[in-house]
Amino acid sequence: MPFKEKIFQNNVEQKVAATARSELAMACAAYAAMTTPQQKAGCIHAMMDVLDRKLDEKTRWAVMEACGRQCIGSSTLEKARRLQQKAQGLDDLLCRLNEARIGGGHLLREADGIHAAYDHCYCGSVSKAREPFSDTYCHCSCGWFHQLFEMLLDRLVEVELSGSIIQGDEKCRFLIRIQEPG
Repeated sequence: MPFKEKIFQNNVEQKVAATARSELAMACAAYAAMTTPQQKAGCIHAMMDVLDRKLDEKTRWAVMEACGRQCIGSSTLEKARRLQQKAQGLDDLLCRLNEARIGGGHLLREADGIHAAYDHCYCGSVSKAREPFSDTYCHCSCGWFHQLFEMLLDRLVEVELSGSIIQGDEKCRFLIRIQEPG
C-alpha cells in the first residue's frame, strides 16, 4: 500500500498545531516531487522525524492511526464482512481472514487478545527504506487494525504495536485487545 499523502495531510491539518503543521506541509510538498522508492522512503522518514520532534507521542500516534483507519479500503472491509457472515465464531473468522490474507495472514487469538503479524512491510515506499524508521509510522497499521476489528466485532479495540520490521524486527507484530461492552 503506497503512502497516501493527501490522507496524511488531512490528518495533520486536523490534529497538529500550526507550528508543526507548516514544517510537515513542506515535507509533504517535497514528497510529491520524489520519483524513486528510496527517495519517497527518505521523505517519509523526514516526515516521521518532524512528527517525533514536534509532537507528543499521543498526538503523533493519533495522526498515524487516523491515516490507517482511512487507508483500509472499502473492498477489504466488505470482503472481511462477507467472511464474518460465514464464520462460526471469532476463531473461525480469524482463520478465514488468514486464508484471505487480510491482516497479514497471521491472526491468532490468545488469552490476552488477538495477535497479528506481518512477514513483510506492506507500506509501499517505506518498505524500501535502507535505514531504520521511527515506529511512529507503524501506528498507521494500528489504525488499520482498529478499523477492521471495530467494524467486524462492533466493539472498541485497543491495538498495541509490539514489533516493527522498519525498526529492525523480524516481523511487524500487533496485539489487538477487545474491550468489554459497557
